[in-house]
Amino acid sequence: MMSAGRRRGFDQYSGSSHYRLHGQQVLVYQVVVVVVVVVVVVVVVVVVVVVVVVVVVVVVD
Repeated sequence: MMSAGRRRGFDQYSGSSHYRLHGQQVLVYQVVVVVVVVVVVVVVVVVVVVVVVVVVVVVVD
């Protein structure tokens, strides 16, 4: 379902590329993907923590 859109170009799960890339380019691309995923996760966690803190402060007051 969700993986269908990711099949073109680069498959994130198997780490295989349909394009002919040199090993170095594939490595760089994988690093970029990992960094983007980590940044998104961190942002989501920070937003959730901020929302929880705001709700707790409002409820306590």
